[in-house]
Amino acid sequence: MSSDLDAQWEALAAHGVGMEELMQKIEDALTDLVPRGWAVFNMQSEVVARAVGLVKTDRGGEADELLADQWETSTYRTKRVCDRVSSMGAAETTYNAMFLQRARLLRQARSQHERGEYAASIQMVHSQIEGIATDVTANKKFFSSSKSRQADVVDPMQLVSIEASLAALRLPYVEGVEQTQTTGSISRHGVAHGRELAYDNREVSAKAWSLLDAIVEWALPLARREADRRRAERQATTAGSADVDEHGRRTDDRGFRETRDALRLLANSSIGWWSRSGAFRSDLIGAVYTREDFTKRGLPADHGLEMRVSVDGQCVWLWRSTISGWVLGIAVAAEGGNFREWLYAGSGIPTLSPLDDEGTWGEVSGTPRDWTE
Repeated sequence: MSSDLDAQWEALAAHGVGMEELMQKIEDALTDLVPRGWAVFNMQSEVVARAVGLVKTDRGGEADELLADQWETSTYRTKRVCDRVSSMGAAETTYNAMFLQRARLLRQARSQHERGEYAASIQMVHSQIEGIATDVTANKKFFSSSKSRQADVVDPMQLVSIEASLAALRLPYVEGVEQTQTTGSISRHGVAHGRELAYDNREVSAKAWSLLDAIVEWALPLARREADRRRAERQATTAGSADVDEHGRRTDDRGFRETRDALRLLANSSIGWWSRSGAFRSDLIGAVYTREDFTKRGLPADHGLEMRVSVDGQCVWLWRSTISGWVLGIAVAAEGGNFREWLYAGSGIPTLSPLDDEGTWGEVSGTPRDWTE
């Protein structure tokens, strides 16, 4: 017993040392790289550590070159940022539409960065950083030196937005440039107002992309909350309506997103279970997935999900009646080792499978409007 306890204490001590080393690396990155304009949390840790070492030996230019390599064509980083922007506020279509347009512009900036057109890429990225901050903070600005106008980017629950990170990162970008210069400053004021004339290089462009990456990390939960708020507000005004929008989707879409999510989960799981046994399970709801699985996806405890499996076990169909009475459904059939999928949206319950009542169901190529965002 004593030797076991000793081993546990040694493991705990080793873990503590490891945590100390990690915290020191984070502190070094914040102290040495953030003032140079780099947001480093989504970059490779070993590269960041090497860059810190270069700065500590007065080789800051080499550190900048090394970190700029992280944002070159051969990496996925700029693509990842654009993709994340396009997903912002996805819970509410009209809100998300703004971010889709921002992502479209950022993909242009990405191409400009890759072609070495840094003057264009930097200004585009700067403008979208400001736009994103404005969208998620009720018109507060990131690039503002005025405390009353600044977006609050400090969130102790997010590493990217602790006081020493994103708030500190803002400082070199909001520095004033009082006379025309060619120092290569990253000041957004200098760039936007034509007072810095040597900003158009790879390192400054990469720094702007790293800042955008951090801004997106910080803004994602804010955009999610704002989208949920707008969605709830809209749904409150359309509750009980039988109208459809310009795309043919019902305006009273309360619970549609959550229902689609749960049905997709069950359909994908059904395919997985068929792959194991050659037949669809009929007890996914209850035996495999419980109330907790559905409530955490936004459905009520009395979730109302229903499923049926054909006698031969080769077709499964599932549905749920939403609060408005409109029903969404999904079905999967196994055919020769492949799977066919159907979707349903309508006022009645699809009691028959699509193999027996194909006219009621629409194959994915003819997706019902209420299955689209």
